[in-house]
Amino acid sequence: MALTKEELLGAKEHIIEVSRELHDIGLLVRTWGNISCRIDADHFLITPSGIRYEDLTPDMIVAVNINDLTYESKYKPSSEKAVHAACYKVRKDIRFIVHTHQVYASCAGTLGLKKIVTYSEDQDLVIPVAPYALPGTEKLAMNVYHTVKKYNDSNGIIMANHGTICMGKNSREAIYEAERLEVACNNFLIDVCKTDMHHGVEVGFNSHKEEGMIIYDIADTPERVKQIHQEIYRRRPDVKYIIHNKSEAVMTVSRRASHMRPLLDDFAQLIGYSVKIPSNEHGKDGQNYHNIKKNVNAVFSLNDGAYCVGPTEDDAMAVAIVLDKGCIAYNAVMRHGEGHYLSLMECYKMNRHYRKSYSKLADIKSSGK
Repeated sequence: MALTKEELLGAKEHIIEVSRELHDIGLLVRTWGNISCRIDADHFLITPSGIRYEDLTPDMIVAVNINDLTYESKYKPSSEKAVHAACYKVRKDIRFIVHTHQVYASCAGTLGLKKIVTYSEDQDLVIPVAPYALPGTEKLAMNVYHTVKKYNDSNGIIMANHGTICMGKNSREAIYEAERLEVACNNFLIDVCKTDMHHGVEVGFNSHKEEGMIIYDIADTPERVKQIHQEIYRRRPDVKYIIHNKSEAVMTVSRRASHMRPLLDDFAQLIGYSVKIPSNEHGKDGQNYHNIKKNVNAVFSLNDGAYCVGPTEDDAMAVAIVLDKGCIAYNAVMRHGEGHYLSLMECYKMNRHYRKSYSKLADIKSSGK
C-alpha cells in the first residue's frame, strides 16, 4: 500500500533524525555512509550522495526502485543504493538499513577473514565479511547479496576494507546492530590482534594560512615543526590548514613503519594511495625527508605523528580522522600477521574519483549552490 504524502514526509524526517543520531554518537561522519528505509515492496528511501548529514532536508531524501535502481529527483541518491537494494531483495523482513564506516568493524574487515568470530555482552557472535569490491560497483552489490543470502539470520555484515551494513525491522534494530558490531569488533581487535587503541585525533601543532601568512595555533611552536609547516605550504599551494595528529595509532606508525599501503577505501580516497614514513632524521639527500606530494594529504614525521592537510579546516580534520582509523587498521594487520591490502589500481581509481567528483559535489551541495 502506497504511503500518503504525510507518511512519506514522516519517513524522510525519520531518516534525517536517525542520521543525526548516528552522527552524534560517531558512527556516521561527514558524508560517509548512508541510511535507507523500505517504503513498499518495490521502493526504498535513501540519503543523497555528497551532502553532510547536518545539512539534510526531507526533499533531499530520494526514493529508489529496488528492482532497477531508477529514481526521480534532482538529488543523486547514495552511490551504494545497489547494496541497499540487494539487502532488501534477500531480506523481505528488513525495513531499515544503516551503512557506516565505523572504526573498529571497518578495521576488522581488513584482516582478510571471511567472518569475524567474537563476542558482545557475553554472547558469542559471528560477523560475516562480504568479499571486497570497489565502492559503488555492481560487483560490490553482488558480493553483499550473496553474503546476506548465505547468512540470512545475521542483521549485520562487514564489507571488506570498507564498512558495515546493519539491518533491522525498524531503525532501533539497525542502530542496535551497528553499536553491537562496533563493540564486538573492538573486542576482537583487542583479544586477537592485541590492538587496544582509542580512535580520535590527538592534536599537536596546528596552523593555517591567512592572507598569505602562516598562523600557528600555539605561539611557541618549535622551529623544527615550523619548518615542516612552511615546506608543506610551499610545495602545496592548495593547502590552507594543517592538523598535526599525534594519536596513539598514528604515533605508533610514525615510529615503526616506512610505508603505508591503504587498507581502507576512505584512506585511499582522502589521503592517497602510497604514504611513506621517514626512516631517519635527515633523509637520503641529508636535507629533506618528508613525503610532501600533490595527491598525498598526510605527511608523516619520524616518531612525531603526521601532518594532515586540506583546503579547509574541516577537510584537514577529515584526513586526520581517516588517518587515525587507517593506522589502527595497519597496526591490527601487523599484529594479526596477515591482511588484505587494496591494490594500487583500486586505490588510484578511488583517489582520482574522490578528488575530481565526490569532494566537489559535497562542497557544492553543502554551500547550497
